Amino acid sequence: MKFYPRHSPQKNTRQAEGGGNRGLDRLISYFNFSRRNLLWVFPVLLGIGFLALLVKGQGEIRKMRDLAQKREVLIVSNQELNRKNEEMYREISRLKQDPIYLEEIARKEFGLVKPDEIIFFFDEAKTKEAPRNVTAGQFTHR
Repeated sequence: MKFYPRHSPQKNTRQAEGGGNRGLDRLISYFNFSRRNLLWVFPVLLGIGFLALLVKGQGEIRKMRDLAQKREVLIVSNQELNRKNEEMYREISRLKQDPIYLEEIARKEFGLVKPDEIIFFFDEAKTKEAPRNVTAGQFTHR
């Protein structure tokens, strides 16, 4: 019975010399490249990949800038809404605790009056105005 070696002696000698990269040898034989040509292919592929990332990266930078601007607008809007919210809380608190303020609002906004009050309406078009170029000391009594 004869035993045959798994690997050919030539491959073993290459591995012993330090040049036995089976994956690289298969790639070279598959694409019919020489080692010299292969040394140029990897940097070219690396450069193409870098350019692709650069082009895609510029779009991503633009998106980041747009998102940062939207964020600033939302922050300003949020601050304005918080300010209005605080004003409303103060208004509600004042309406609950200050009856004079509540009465003032009822009179101005809803036109409410007390039962014993008399309201006078003046037509502003018919009222006389004092002359504008006369000072207080220039009036004479007749």
